[in-house]
Amino acid sequence: MPELSPLHWFLVALAALIVGASKTGLPGGVTLAVALFAQVFPARESTGALLPVLICADVLAVWLLHRRPDWRLLLRLFPWTALGVLLGWGLLGRIDDAGLRLVIGVLIVGMTLYQLAQRFRGRPAAPAPSGASPLFTAGMGTAAGVTTMIANAAGPFMALYLLAMRMGKLEFVVVNAWFFLAVNSFKVPFAANLGLITWDSLRFNLLLVPLVLAGAVLGRWMLRRINQQAFELMVLWLALIGGLRLLMPV
Repeated sequence: MPELSPLHWFLVALAALIVGASKTGLPGGVTLAVALFAQVFPARESTGALLPVLICADVLAVWLLHRRPDWRLLLRLFPWTALGVLLGWGLLGRIDDAGLRLVIGVLIVGMTLYQLAQRFRGRPAAPAPSGASPLFTAGMGTAAGVTTMIANAAGPFMALYLLAMRMGKLEFVVVNAWFFLAVNSFKVPFAANLGLITWDSLRFNLLLVPLVLAGAVLGRWMLRRINQQAFELMVLWLALIGGLRLLMPV
C-alpha cells in the first residue's frame, strides 16, 4: 500500500469521484483524473494505479445506463484501438515519459482547438460523413489505443470521434462506456506484464471503489439535467484542459 500524505489522499479520492462521474455523464473528466494521479505517483506507476479504477467505473456505467451501444460502430473501431494498445505496449519501454506526454498533449490540444474554433464560427465541428470514413476511424482508433495504453488519455480522441458521429448525449455516454470497458479490460494483461498492476496496487484500488460508485451516481444525475450544446462544449473544454495538462511538467 502506498504511503500518501493527506493532500495526496485528497487528490486520489477526487480523481476516483471524477472517474465515476465521467463514465456516466461527464465524458472527458478522465483526463483530469489522469492529471491528478500523475501528481501523486510517477508517470508509469500512475497509469497502472488508475487502470483498475477506470474498469470499476466502466462496469458501473454499463450497469447504471441499462442501454446497448451501436455494436457496428464499436466493431469498426475496436480492432484499430487494439492495434494501438499493442503499439503503446511496445512504446512504453522504448521512449521516455516526457516525450510521450508532449506528443499526446499536442495532438489533443490541436484537435480540440480546431473543434472549438469551428463551433464558435457557427460551423459544425466536423462533417457527418467523416465519422464513417474508414481512414478517420482507423486513425482515431489507433491514436486512442496508443494513448490509452501509455497514459489512460484516450478520452479526448474518443470524444472527438463520437462528436463527429453526431451522437446525442445519451448515446454518446453509452457507446463511450462500452468502448472503454472493452479496451481497458483488454489492457490489463499488458499492464500486468509491465509491472504496472500488482496485488498491492489492487488492494489500494479497493479503497477507492465507494468513491467511484458515488461519482457514477452523480454523473447519471447530471446527464439528465444538461442540454446537448452545453454537454458537447463541456466535453471539448475538458479535453482541452486535459491536453494542456499533459504539456506541463509532472
